[in-house]
Amino acid sequence: MKTLKIYSIILVLVGTFFLTGCNEWLDVNTSLDNPTSVTVDQSLPVIVFYASQICYDHAEYGMYLSQAFTTGGRSQTGAYAYKSGWEFLSMNRHPQWRRHFYDIGVNVNALIDAAEKVDSKNFILIARTIRLHSTLLTTDAFGDMPHSQVYKSNSPSYDKQEDIYTWMNQEVNDLITLYEDPTWVNNPNNKTITTKMDRIFSGDLGKWGAYTKALKARIMLRKLPNWDNTPETCDNIIAAVDAALTDPSYQDALYRYDGGSTEKNCPWGPAQPKLNLGWAQGRENLLTEAIPSKFLGYALLGAYPNIRTSRGYALDPRTVELMTPRIDNNSLMIIRTLDNNIGMLTSMKITYYPDLFAGSGKNPYSKNNGYIMLMSEEELMFMKAEAQYWKGDKTSAYNTTKEAVKKNMVRVGVTTENATKLNYYNKFFEIKLPGEALFTIADLMQQKYVTMYMQPEMWTDVRRYNYSSKTNGIAYDGTFVYTVTNCHDGTNGVAATNYKLEYSLTRPYNLYESYWNTADCFGTNAKFSPNAWITRLNYDPETEDKYNRVELERLGAYKNPEWLKKRMIWAYKNNSKVTVADQTEWK
Repeated sequence: MKTLKIYSIILVLVGTFFLTGCNEWLDVNTSLDNPTSVTVDQSLPVIVFYASQICYDHAEYGMYLSQAFTTGGRSQTGAYAYKSGWEFLSMNRHPQWRRHFYDIGVNVNALIDAAEKVDSKNFILIARTIRLHSTLLTTDAFGDMPHSQVYKSNSPSYDKQEDIYTWMNQEVNDLITLYEDPTWVNNPNNKTITTKMDRIFSGDLGKWGAYTKALKARIMLRKLPNWDNTPETCDNIIAAVDAALTDPSYQDALYRYDGGSTEKNCPWGPAQPKLNLGWAQGRENLLTEAIPSKFLGYALLGAYPNIRTSRGYALDPRTVELMTPRIDNNSLMIIRTLDNNIGMLTSMKITYYPDLFAGSGKNPYSKNNGYIMLMSEEELMFMKAEAQYWKGDKTSAYNTTKEAVKKNMVRVGVTTENATKLNYYNKFFEIKLPGEALFTIADLMQQKYVTMYMQPEMWTDVRRYNYSSKTNGIAYDGTFVYTVTNCHDGTNGVAATNYKLEYSLTRPYNLYESYWNTADCFGTNAKFSPNAWITRLNYDPETEDKYNRVELERLGAYKNPEWLKKRMIWAYKNNSKVTVADQTEWK
């Protein structure tokens, strides 16, 4: 962290998000010594906006780190290490870090102080919920971090990730209790919260309470499949999901954008908005340069390598709702994919690959007037399915997974309005989810991977399962989770031998060799080194390397590439459900 003065900076709402010019509505104080005070109704829109933006920040990294997107280049280094060779230590800033500690943390503290003065408890509840949401995202990306001492010194100590999880579990239970407390939700001094202040739930505390129950389920899910994979844990996760989904106030947590100028556009949209905040280093999406990876497009979505007039462009009908095929140099219109960072052939152009903004126009994510999703019903259903699976109830897990996929298909615009589309739809389920007898944890998590498209949970899920694939030999319940064995149907007059029916998640081809190929990730096991994956981000170099070096050195994180490979507390082997050829890989 930087200095106590910097902690005191409060981002001020100069005009509302809806009524002002493109750069007016978010601003910072010009004086570090005289921070501007704000009222609760001025602070809340900023905090709610950043709750959306931090989801984008994490997802924008995660789509590349999960190997869903790649680029046409193959340089080992670059300004965006997650899009090149994972050489993170030379990156200037990570927006997620400042987004949590400054844009959200400082403003939440200021809002709570202001709300307490006027006894408006509804503002306090929402602010604490957003802080909890942000804390979970941040610790899952960085691990240990300042928390209990964060705003108390110039160089705060870092809390252990275990302690942060202890706090989150206590905080989420406290919040659920307060959302059901009439003296809080019906407090006569609660100020009215309008849609302009809260673009997610318009101040509806019932909906915020249901969302908090959903957050509890997500926090608890981290115990699977490694940390505390027991029937009791699974029952608790199932109960948490049911508590959220059966809450009569439950509604998907969506931050909707109107479209227009700069920040009024969804950050995944074609306007490619970039927050003009030097410290936060908000990054525009670079979907104009992105390419669907072979793992996502070919293996999981089942994009056909040749024109399939009777099958469409891919086995999964969601494919053309998420991206639009374009004509290549051979006048073929297909969903073209690329191995991660292998580089395009010289004969290829980026415009030969799918348009990731378009889809059929129904895709709710990458449109200027789309939305950022903090939580969805299908994500909760996948949490429940995963707990059902590890509890041993594979029949229920299969049925829940299938219903979650169907719900996601509706979200992105899949229809069965005619015989052809119905045939695509049925063929997908016949190949990908053929029945409970054959159902595995790989089927479940592969479908969740597609469903978490452009969402932070994709990378967290992949790391929870330790990039399990034939590539690294890590298996769960005897299955390589991210090795796909049923990519296509091999029918319609095309022999199955023309298709690669098995494809594994693989690391980028252009890994920065000094970090990833010559040094062992734990210092003892050279065998594992070629299969090491990134499991966390390094702490923001612009602040932590300069102002909190002592803490980084204590952790062993200062300019140390090995820190990038150290697993989160929820990813270490702690049961017999995960198997690996060499146990020293788990040191």
